[in-house]
Amino acid sequence: MELRLKELLSQKGITLKDFAATSGISQSNLSNYINGNISPTLDTLKKIASHLGIDVVELFKEREEVELFARYNGELYPITKDDIISIIKMKRQ
Repeated sequence: MELRLKELLSQKGITLKDFAATSGISQSNLSNYINGNISPTLDTLKKIASHLGIDVVELFKEREEVELFARYNGELYPITKDDIISIIKMKRQ
């Protein structure tokens, strides 16, 4: 997963150091997200998007599809569009 974070910060005139200070996310983690060394959690993606005033989807580079996975007990499980829709519906109840 490649984030557009570097591009978005540049567009807004925000340095990685300043964004780290205001978002509470370490500069090293932000750098690792940008370089694809580690993947942020959904909560972290929401936090980044919120601090940038954008939707989470805007953090991802354009491509045919985005693959999301959940790790549970050390195993990775793919998250589908239907999974996300089900979660949203459950939250509305």
